[in-house]
Amino acid sequence: MWDNIRKYVEENHMIEEGDSVLIGVSGGADSVCLLRYFLSIRKKMKLAVFAVHVNHLLREEEAERDQRFTEELCEKWSVPLKIFRKNIKEESKRMRCSLEEAGRMIRYECFKEAAGDWHCNKIAVAHHRNDLAETMVFRMTRGTGITGLSGIAPVNGSIIRPFLGVDKSEILEILEKLGQNYVEDSTNQQEMYSRNCIRHRILPEMQNLNMQAVAHLGQLSNQIREFNDYLEPIFMQLFEDNIICRERSCIFPEEKFQGLKSLEKKEMFRRMLFLMAGQRKDIASVHVEELMELMEKRPGKRISLPYELIAERTPEGVLVTNAKDFYSRPEAEPQSVEDTDIFVDKQALEQTGQWITSLERGRKMMFHLKEMGHCKIIKSDCVKYFDYDTIKSKLCLRTRQPGDYFIMDQEGRHKSLKRYFIDEKIPAKMRDQILLLTEGAHVLWITGGRISEAYKVGAKTKRILMVQMTGIPEEK
Repeated sequence: MWDNIRKYVEENHMIEEGDSVLIGVSGGADSVCLLRYFLSIRKKMKLAVFAVHVNHLLREEEAERDQRFTEELCEKWSVPLKIFRKNIKEESKRMRCSLEEAGRMIRYECFKEAAGDWHCNKIAVAHHRNDLAETMVFRMTRGTGITGLSGIAPVNGSIIRPFLGVDKSEILEILEKLGQNYVEDSTNQQEMYSRNCIRHRILPEMQNLNMQAVAHLGQLSNQIREFNDYLEPIFMQLFEDNIICRERSCIFPEEKFQGLKSLEKKEMFRRMLFLMAGQRKDIASVHVEELMELMEKRPGKRISLPYELIAERTPEGVLVTNAKDFYSRPEAEPQSVEDTDIFVDKQALEQTGQWITSLERGRKMMFHLKEMGHCKIIKSDCVKYFDYDTIKSKLCLRTRQPGDYFIMDQEGRHKSLKRYFIDEKIPAKMRDQILLLTEGAHVLWITGGRISEAYKVGAKTKRILMVQMTGIPEEK
């Protein structure tokens, strides 16, 4: 019954005799089966087995039911259990991220705390092959690179995943043979969550085309991981040879850039972003492509990146640094924003509901995405509201360019930005200093002035984009 799991555990060297293992137990089928697996080998492997349960306080009675079930299960099998009760709604607000992401981060914090208390050298979680497939599809839709397609690692430091080699159906079959019950999380059926949509709609369609689709994605993940492991020392050496790292910034010199192949250039930029951000999450291929394009620009051009990073085209090459450090430098305080092209990270905006970028002279532009009916309207020249679903491509903060226009009325009549400046009697010397929010050549907002009629909030609006500029003196 446990053969496939035992084989996978041995192949990946997950467990050694005498280990102390902490198991994350939610009460669901996967984690209950994981606990039963470790109980089956506890005596033979001389393991010390502990359990941890995190109550997210999201599903009220159901969450309390799950906690009671886990307590009774661990008591029955004499497994020490630590319970954490965390208000994930409050945590997601504090961390400025989705409920899913906050729940994941808080869970692992609790796991590590419990492992430290019990001196556990291994933390076992119940991800299986279907979870691996979901992760790969999820990352592909978000624009991941080859590294992201390696999916979930079977071993990551002290974290082990013994079930990555088996399907969900095998887990359910084992539980049925054991006569072991478990609890169901009702939110797993709600397709409002991205992963649930992949689980219930996309993967079944893939399996309709080929019953082995999930297994094949698992095989692809393993192949990519092996490929990455092979390339890692090569890319590390390339990074050391070509990227200049300083205390709070790094630079890709143009002369080094020109001597590398396209794949090598992109990998260098990707590693620069990983290094400066301090993590890999939300660093996507689109950000690497923006850096590739920046190298072709003239010195002085810059772009905004995730984690409040700024990339600037300098005479030497492309510099990546923190926005706070960048704008604190005297030489980074231009009199206009003529050379600033800042692309809004719509991916981060849709995931967390907000995105903020720093501008020169202490200003910030804040973007908030809200459902219709959940947005308090503030009347201010520094705050504007747009129908988010009418925006189809990249949003950019920049100054004027030839061909810029906006829609001036409900009949859809165009007006050029040049004509607007003339009609409004904007002095010529000021026109290059006015910041615009644009989609291509279409101007959504002339900051301090009007917005395009095409993006206005109306009766059919479902999601509102609230854009606010801060750090502007009131008299401005």
